[in-house]
Amino acid sequence: MLEWDDLKLVLAVARARSITQAAKQTGLHHSTLFRRMADIESRLGTKLFERQQGDYQPTVAGLAAIETAENLEAEMAVLARKLAGQDLAPSGIVRLTTTDTLLHAVLADDLAAFTRAFPDITLQVVTDNRFYDLNRHDADVAIRPSNAPNDNLVGRLIGPIKSVICGPVNADDPAQGPWITCDETLAHIAAARWRDKNFPGPHVALRSNSLLNVARLVDAGGGFAVLPAFLAAAFDNIGVMGDPIDGLDNDLWMLIHRDLQATPRIRAFNDFMFPRLKRRQGLFAGG
Repeated sequence: MLEWDDLKLVLAVARARSITQAAKQTGLHHSTLFRRMADIESRLGTKLFERQQGDYQPTVAGLAAIETAENLEAEMAVLARKLAGQDLAPSGIVRLTTTDTLLHAVLADDLAAFTRAFPDITLQVVTDNRFYDLNRHDADVAIRPSNAPNDNLVGRLIGPIKSVICGPVNADDPAQGPWITCDETLAHIAAARWRDKNFPGPHVALRSNSLLNVARLVDAGGGFAVLPAFLAAAFDNIGVMGDPIDGLDNDLWMLIHRDLQATPRIRAFNDFMFPRLKRRQGLFAGG
């Protein structure tokens, strides 16, 4: 018979397609996870994965186990949200996912003020380019750009984020370069595609996997870049060149799962942070 802990390991291997990567994600040693998976398959009397070209591919039995694990994971997440909703006072942990750019340029002071106002709440802040899944309870609150929030989330629109061409203060023509832009990991960002289309000729001197790094490099005099207006405004040595660029808007949202909106600690965070962010609409819009 399989237990929930067994199914969590099966699900980790299925998502990682690798024992090594799954071990890192679960905090187990590679050899320990390998033995645990062998024990699970031994108890079941069937193989759950076949190794093909370096990947662990689920067998028919593995697919059945994975489906069950995903269903149980979803049910456990629902239970966690319902139990969290029974809190009587604003205390405990609030897990926030946001971007490094927003944390640096906008959120840090307000988050520090929140922790002073609610000393019984611990903020757990994760900055990542990927969107943490609030449905899977990866995080409680998201403050992120999103033009299509999930229907299961309660969204409060803060306002549009506009992008601008910027460079070092007193810099020359951006058509002459050099430019600083994102690397291939952020090639999906509309601003990166816009730059490639509108300034294909100038030399790209620097690339980075972080918009915050790009801004730091512009601030240091490395070249021109397309940046969110609020991020450019956070640096003393960055000058904005012209009006915000049409067609590159992203909406900034505060997002919470529906099951958590009445939880005291989440409500306290929402009521504290949203008005402060709303007052900064002009900053996000490049005004």
